[in-house]
Amino acid sequence: MNKGHLYRLKQIHEIEKQIHFEKIKRESVVKKYHRVINFFHVCFILVQFCMFLLNIGFLANFQELTGNISGKILQGLNLISGSVSIFLKGLEKFLFNQIERHEKQKVLTEMQLNSIRNMVSKALTGNEISEVEFENILSQTRKRN
Repeated sequence: MNKGHLYRLKQIHEIEKQIHFEKIKRESVVKKYHRVINFFHVCFILVQFCMFLLNIGFLANFQELTGNISGKILQGLNLISGSVSIFLKGLEKFLFNQIERHEKQKVLTEMQLNSIRNMVSKALTGNEISEVEFENILSQTRKRN
């Protein structure tokens, strides 16, 4: 084996390692987004429950003539709860879009890694990676960037 072959093998190994770490990073980011979405979902349920309790309190208070001030306070709290609920749903949708984007990137990374491994495997059938095969592998790496 000549020095050029060893250099190309080392470079290919480094490329594969970088792509593999990128794949792991994407998986980690997706897991974090899922945890955040679960947290926001619990918050959304709590806000909905608070709105339910506020509505019950407002209806109970509505029947009294002296409860005007407390009824307005309950209405204000209900309005704030509704706004928070809408905000949480919008944030949840944004996070789902981020997860989808990262999942697509992860799949593309896996496809690129498999493609490079196949090219290396074919190149090594002759026990040496030629300069042309090495350039093909590098061009495959550059396609995604």
